[in-house]
Amino acid sequence: MSFLQALRFGVRLLVNKRIFPGVAAIIRNSRGEILLGKRSRKMITYPNVWGLPGGVIEFGETIEQAIKREIKEELGVDSEFIKYGKPHMDLPKKECPYQSVGLAVYCSIKGTPKPKDETSEVKWFKPSEIKSMGLAYDHKEILKQEGII
Repeated sequence: MSFLQALRFGVRLLVNKRIFPGVAAIIRNSRGEILLGKRSRKMITYPNVWGLPGGVIEFGETIEQAIKREIKEELGVDSEFIKYGKPHMDLPKKECPYQSVGLAVYCSIKGTPKPKDETSEVKWFKPSEIKSMGLAYDHKEILKQEGII
């Protein structure tokens, strides 16, 4: 997304005051670590901040299609749906002026994740490490709500 496209998107969000449907992937490895992606410094919301892979559900997409697309775009790997987590709501704040209603989705991945598109770095974290981190959006609350941290 170019800066101009991102700016236009941001203006539409502020003017339209819409609530966006979103998905956040919880991906764990065999050691119980959680996969996080560091958002690109070019992102308008939460640049250079770690977060769960995910994003907005596009019109006509199912939740499973959306999370598979987001994982492929952000991590470059295919994924498999495991189960739904709990719903969550992220209210507007200084770092992100729009509101979203989303669903945590547990997934597995095939292959080695690599940073793509909106992600500058990808790393596995122990739940104990995440407890002291600041995460993008409401991702820390999602992990707490799911009983992971």
